[in-house]
Amino acid sequence: MEMNNLDQRMRDAYKDGQRITSRDEAARISRMHFRTACVLAALIGLSLAIFF
Repeated sequence: MEMNNLDQRMRDAYKDGQRITSRDEAARISRMHFRTACVLAALIGLSLAIFF
């Protein structure tokens, strides 16, 4: 019963265009965004150091 309810909720969410992410996937995406922000900050800092 519980598994069937979960399957139905997942189907409804995909039908509505929402994506269900697991905690592991959410943590991985969060780390990826953090790394991307760090790389961008480093590149901006480096370019400012070169040009000014």
